[in-house]
Amino acid sequence: MSKKIFIIFWITLIIAVSFGVHFSYAESVDPPWQMFRHDSRHTGVSPFKGAQTNNLKWKFAVEKRITSSPAIGADETVYFGSVDGKLYAVSPEGKLVWAYQTGGEVTSSPAIGLDGTIYVGSRDKKLYAIKSDGTLKWTYETEGEIYSSPTIDKNNYIYFGSSDGTLYAIDMDGKLKWDFKNKIYSSISSSPAIGPDGSIYFLISKGIVFALDASGKFKWSVRIGSNIYQSFSSPAVGEDGVVYTGSENGIFYAINTDGTIKWRVNTGKSVQSSPALDSNGTLYFGSYNKVIYAINSNCTLKWQFKTNGWIESSPVVDSEGTTYIGSTDGNLYAIDTNGELKWSYQASGWIESSPLIGSDGTIYFGSNDNHLYAIGN
Repeated sequence: MSKKIFIIFWITLIIAVSFGVHFSYAESVDPPWQMFRHDSRHTGVSPFKGAQTNNLKWKFAVEKRITSSPAIGADETVYFGSVDGKLYAVSPEGKLVWAYQTGGEVTSSPAIGLDGTIYVGSRDKKLYAIKSDGTLKWTYETEGEIYSSPTIDKNNYIYFGSSDGTLYAIDMDGKLKWDFKNKIYSSISSSPAIGPDGSIYFLISKGIVFALDASGKFKWSVRIGSNIYQSFSSPAVGEDGVVYTGSENGIFYAINTDGTIKWRVNTGKSVQSSPALDSNGTLYFGSYNKVIYAINSNCTLKWQFKTNGWIESSPVVDSEGTTYIGSTDGNLYAIDTNGELKWSYQASGWIESSPLIGSDGTIYFGSNDNHLYAIGN
């Protein structure tokens, strides 16, 4: 009898452990690219190795240009917006899963909640929460057009700006947690980045960087220019809380946690590209002077790479240090750790959309030629 009980006990234990491992794995699966610039600090760094050649896997046509940067769900579905006003869901094979029509252009980049809900802003003044099956969950209406790409924090709160001059923090049910309106009512098209301590950093269109604490209280602000173009120049935050961002005055800034300037790099032309920040503290960004830069954490030049068009796209850096970035010359560039060209792919239009990397190494990006591209083996 005791032997039978012993066998039953071990069978039960094995089943329980098996289910435990299964559930633990399911809960730990994160999207390969959850939001604009990959994560809430906006590092722009992927844990995956990107494509090693410029092989076109497929391209997907939409009605108008794509300036929105895609996001990738846990099931590898690719989500992106278009100037045609739709949010698209496309399979890893390049097939349409669904399209959701909003009331305005979608230049905001989507963010994906851990429950699979997709959040994206539209120029119809609404933030949309759309279920993974393409049906509407809720909308949150502001008083201005939404260019800002939403950011999701570790507690699943969603942060985004509006051209009404307000930064909003809302929960997964679409309820307002808090909001912050800048006193000069300047548009917020920047995507907010979140520091390790929960502080929120964003730019307003008048060229001022704001820092708020986790509860939405003002910490500091610093002027870095006179005007930041809409939909570009979002900050990245280091593990030490230092904030990095570019400005229309051609200068790229490192800003200390107290709002003082740590260092600056003058490119001579507008910096609309949002930076990538790797684990070594190296910064990667492009400029309107047609150059892509890699700057060490001590403000020395690591390398620079010249393209034939100005840079509005923001870079992604893969697990081996390869940098992928688009240019208005229509090329997507893959640049190695020494600043040398590995490969390039010529699209038929400007590339303002920022590339990202799927878990299999596929590079996805949108173009002004009305196509989403997938480059990979």
